[in-house]
Amino acid sequence: MQSEAAEQKSFAFERGCDLPEQSTVHVVLPPSTSTQRSELVQEQRMDGGMESLTRLDLSGSRLTNASEGLAVILETDVSRQANSVGHTEAKAHSSFYVFCKTVCKAVQPGKLRVRCRDCKQGTLTLSRCMTSSLLQGPCCWDDVLLPNRIYGVCQSQGCEGRVAEFYLKCASHPTCDNDSSAALDLIMPNTRRVPCITCTDIMTPVLVFQCAERHVICLECFHLYCVTRLNERQFIQEPLVGYSLPCAAGCPDSLIKEVHHFRVLGDEQYERYQRYAAEECVLQMGGVLCPAPGCGAGLLPVDDGRRVCCELGNGLGCGVQHPSQSAA
Repeated sequence: MQSEAAEQKSFAFERGCDLPEQSTVHVVLPPSTSTQRSELVQEQRMDGGMESLTRLDLSGSRLTNASEGLAVILETDVSRQANSVGHTEAKAHSSFYVFCKTVCKAVQPGKLRVRCRDCKQGTLTLSRCMTSSLLQGPCCWDDVLLPNRIYGVCQSQGCEGRVAEFYLKCASHPTCDNDSSAALDLIMPNTRRVPCITCTDIMTPVLVFQCAERHVICLECFHLYCVTRLNERQFIQEPLVGYSLPCAAGCPDSLIKEVHHFRVLGDEQYERYQRYAAEECVLQMGGVLCPAPGCGAGLLPVDDGRRVCCELGNGLGCGVQHPSQSAA
């Protein structure tokens, strides 16, 4: 009877944890000195203290409450309750998106995970600050992407870690513990069926530019936008961001800060994107590109040097010497 009751309790606990497929459950036996603290943690969890990371939705931190232009994706609690069960479930499973470059090589739904920054184990109990015993997970994308924002207590034996480290994994296939994928924080489900700014079709997921209007573009049009600008070499080299693009409508202050979004270009085009980015960086640093046919390597002339050599090595350069711009 005791064994059967324990199994039923275990089943109820697993069901209450809201575990998706390919999830790893850590069973930790806390030391006696932390028994009271662990009981408090379990009590808070049973009372619904922290929302499951699986169902967490951080899209609100990339949107505005204003309903100007196309920026009307943000839902209210009332509209969420009005959705059908099927629509709610689909949205809940697609709150995060990543680019899976190992298996899928495409934009895929992601799952948010947390681990101890010190031991890299998923045995960290979350809290907002070091002195707080209340369970609280991330409430915005900055909590996930920036370090030292969320703290907790690591339950691994011998580890005194207190800092949470968030990462995302592809949810479309099994992954190992140390596998992670780049978070695409501007891609989110189109829960309010906003038309694409380019083709006016209603698609999901979509990319939401961080301009004042929060313009929306479907991923197919975003791919075409990136390829067109890449062919025209119209990407912008920004020191703090990198080689990026603004809103497709030309809005100011709208550069995409996470350049992994340009992975939608595909492997071949993304390799060209990286090459153009490196070339633009060299030119902005006062360098030149090797004019030899088939080379184009970046060269940084030495001060007062009359000739510059395109050094050959590591598959780069051609070994040809050229007059520097100052000498010319």
